[in-house]
Amino acid sequence: MNISVTILLSFVFSLVWNCASAEKVEPRKIEKIMKVRAGGGLRLRIAPDIKAQKIDVVPDGDVVETFGENGELEIQDGKQGRWVKVKWKKKDGYVFGGFLEFINVK
Repeated sequence: MNISVTILLSFVFSLVWNCASAEKVEPRKIEKIMKVRAGGGLRLRIAPDIKAQKIDVVPDGDVVETFGENGELEIQDGKQGRWVKVKWKKKDGYVFGGFLEFINVK
C-alpha cells in the first residue's frame, strides 16, 4: 500500500512539475497581409529553400499572413526576393517573397 501511494505521489509531483515549467507559447504577430502574384500559383514549402518539399500551391490572388523573411536576396523565375514564413488556410510554410504583393488592410 505504501509503495502504491509513493508511486502515485511521485507521478502527481512529476506531472505538476512538468506543467509548471512548460514554456508559454506567445501568439505569433502577423507582419503583413500579402497577395500572391504568381500566374500558376505559388508553392508553399516546408522550409525556405527551392528544393524543400512542397506542402501545397497557393492560387494566384489568394491572401497569406506573413511572419517574417529568411535568408539572403535571391532571384527565382526573374523575381527578386527572400523566403517568407506564411500561413495560408491553416497551413504554415514558406513561399518565395518575389511573388507576393503588399495589400493595405485597414
